[in-house]
Amino acid sequence: MQKLPFVYTNYQSQKVIRQTKTFLETENNIQESLTNIAWAYHSIWKIIPQTYENLFSGHSFPYQDSWDEIQVSYLLAEQGLYKQAFVSLRLALELGLLSVYFNINDDGHLVVQDWLRSKDSWEANTPRTDKIWEILKSNANIAEFDELVGFRDYYDEITYLHNFVHTKGYKFSNRVGLFKSNFQTFESSQLLKWKNLFYKVAVVVITAHLLKYPIGAIKYNWHRKTGIDNPFPVLLSSEIDLISKILPRNFFDEIEKIAQKDNFTQDLLNHVKNMPDISEEEIEQQAIELEKLDIESGKGFLQWEKEHRKLYERHELSDPERENLEKRIRILRKWAEENDLMESKIKHAKNT
Repeated sequence: MQKLPFVYTNYQSQKVIRQTKTFLETENNIQESLTNIAWAYHSIWKIIPQTYENLFSGHSFPYQDSWDEIQVSYLLAEQGLYKQAFVSLRLALELGLLSVYFNINDDGHLVVQDWLRSKDSWEANTPRTDKIWEILKSNANIAEFDELVGFRDYYDEITYLHNFVHTKGYKFSNRVGLFKSNFQTFESSQLLKWKNLFYKVAVVVITAHLLKYPIGAIKYNWHRKTGIDNPFPVLLSSEIDLISKILPRNFFDEIEKIAQKDNFTQDLLNHVKNMPDISEEEIEQQAIELEKLDIESGKGFLQWEKEHRKLYERHELSDPERENLEKRIRILRKWAEENDLMESKIKHAKNT
């Protein structure tokens, strides 16, 4: 039986992956920058409101799929499939904006349905760029921001990504404009180009979400009011610091100003400020309930305890912290014994 006449192979991919990793390990500043951009992008899902009305409706699916495309894009770039990596970046950009587009009037759980279900009708088609921006700029914050800093102009600078989708000649082909072998090879210039375009895509998507949900730019000690089970669409101070580091300085400055005068943002902030502080006992109970979910997921108490003891061994705990940990373990052990959750579901099935 003859072999397939293909030169794009897994062997070549593995070779390029090793070269990519070596390059990133050598260029620590690039690796650090890439990591920061990725974590900033990932954090944005938290500011898309999840309510009883829209829970499981698919209103956040465009953002989730955008994040998936970002990950796929990196995997492709890592193995030298740069054209395909750029295509996925283009898809991530479009999906990221659709996340705001569908939720612009806070009824995304309704208007997203035809598109989400891929109905065979023009109403369910993915809207064109001009339509997306028409709807985005119907939001006062986005319109004001665009007037101040030229947000649409920033977006337009990277719309040439669609040329990779349609292969606009040699430059946008699998050769990416280079005189190279006709299979995947490591090209530092293309990896750096991908990283810079990933940054610009992240700026557009993160900015659009923060303008729609400016509460994401507000620093506050939410933990003091809600503990670890925070129901509000907000970010940690560390996440905001990272985003402010990622975005162009004038972008974040203007977003902060908008947040300070946005009525919904200020109303929600004042509501939270007027809530009573949560007690340490309530926070501990929240932690226990979350650990129960982890154990119930199929892990079992014994595996959970093993993992957590290893985790805490890496940190120097004070005597009160260690005592609190042991107390939590005793409570969860008793609960697991009472509910037949000591072993993982797999081990439990083998023993029955």
